[in-house]
Amino acid sequence: MNQPKPRVRNKAKPGVKITLDKERTLKLDLNAMAAFEEATGKSLMDGKFHGSNMTPKDLRAMLWACLLHEDETVTEKQVGSWVTVTNLMEVTGKLNEAFEVDMPESEGKETVPLAETPPSG
Repeated sequence: MNQPKPRVRNKAKPGVKITLDKERTLKLDLNAMAAFEEATGKSLMDGKFHGSNMTPKDLRAMLWACLLHEDETVTEKQVGSWVTVTNLMEVTGKLNEAFEVDMPESEGKETVPLAETPPSG
């Protein structure tokens, strides 16, 4: 009897599309996590990071870090200029989506970096 082959997850995940200055793709890979940690001193992997205490500087750094895979020359200031009160909720939602897509599946508890409310600070 033929056994079904186990499904293999695609390790090269496509990222999350977002429109900022132009259409871009957010990708939270290991390089992005390291860049975020270098910029903020906060690790996304230590279990202590929570979106409810995320500052605007953290948000900008995370967005920037998630865009580095497609343009290593983009700066945090450039990225920050693409986010206003008008698109802040969309940007935080897309970052949450990127976090959910690119982070390993947790056992029973979902953790996303940004809460339903935008960062305060």
